[in-house]
Amino acid sequence: MNDEIEDKLKVKVKQPGFSVPEHYFDQLTERIQTKVSMEKLKDLSNGEGFSVPVSYFEQLEARIKEKTTTVKPKKEAGLFRLWRSDIIKYASAACFVLISAFGLYLNNHRSIPSVKSADMATEQTLFDIDEQMIIDHIQANKDTKTTTNASEKELEDYILNNYSQNDIASNL
Repeated sequence: MNDEIEDKLKVKVKQPGFSVPEHYFDQLTERIQTKVSMEKLKDLSNGEGFSVPVSYFEQLEARIKEKTTTVKPKKEAGLFRLWRSDIIKYASAACFVLISAFGLYLNNHRSIPSVKSADMATEQTLFDIDEQMIIDHIQANKDTKTTTNASEKELEDYILNNYSQNDIASNL
């Protein structure tokens, strides 16, 4: 009879032996140590949790009413002097003047590039002029006789020092 029961169980259970959950043995020592430390903590404690002082709830309502209904006098605002001494007055005025002067200095230097951009635009038009037009202009001006005792270097320096790019561009 036992053999029959055993055969029936073997048919129903295809894998021999018992099954163990995953990571059972990896976590076993940790669980045992946790249970032991919890039991040690319970032995150290005197009671079963927290306790409430005697007649706490009877006095609770009276204390809440006392704190919420009594009006405490407001503190009057004190005077706070902004300028405690004359040195602070003069130092703050000096800082204000320095900051203003620095702002004006930066503002003046920002307006100069707009003038330079106009010069750059005329310079660009000089580069855009066709070479043949420049050659024709020079040949047309060769016909007129000029007598100068100055060298080419002196003439070039004179033109660069006395005429702007706008003047040179408008004469072409």
